[in-house]
Amino acid sequence: MANGIRLAGLAAVALASVAAAVPAVAQDIPAGWSVDVKPKRAILSYAPEANGPRQLIVACLRDSEEIGIYSTGIAGPSSKPVTVLGLTNAGRKYSVRGDMGMDNLTNQPAFRYETNIDSRALGIFRAEFMPMLNGKGPLTVTVGDKSQQVPLTGVAEPLKKFSAACFGKS
Repeated sequence: MANGIRLAGLAAVALASVAAAVPAVAQDIPAGWSVDVKPKRAILSYAPEANGPRQLIVACLRDSEEIGIYSTGIAGPSSKPVTVLGLTNAGRKYSVRGDMGMDNLTNQPAFRYETNIDSRALGIFRAEFMPMLNGKGPLTVTVGDKSQQVPLTGVAEPLKKFSAACFGKS
């Protein structure tokens, strides 16, 4: 039970961190790839249209040693306690297990994965996740049994800023 309370607390902190870093109103969601960088924090996101659902959000919160991956607008509500988000690109695969909730900006079902991360785990994340965004694309994002293709056009500059803040390299 203590683990459940701890995870719920971490989820609340991470979501509050993401909410604080992501624009406060849905009208501020830009189309395409964007990044919000603050000291020791970077949030990379993709929305297919302005003010639309963010189909992929990757939060690297170095100040709180957390990584989060979120997706809105792909899957519907789920009563399953665990949902899988899978990414595929150019023969590469990456997946995480999380849960479904609601996105505060769009009021749509949203996938949420959050975890604490130390320097070793951050290195693994960099080696396994980042190549997904460096391929030609498109990136296929699957949440549960629903999939959406996300173009990688325009990701290079936001990804460079994200990497610099998350991994300490430019």
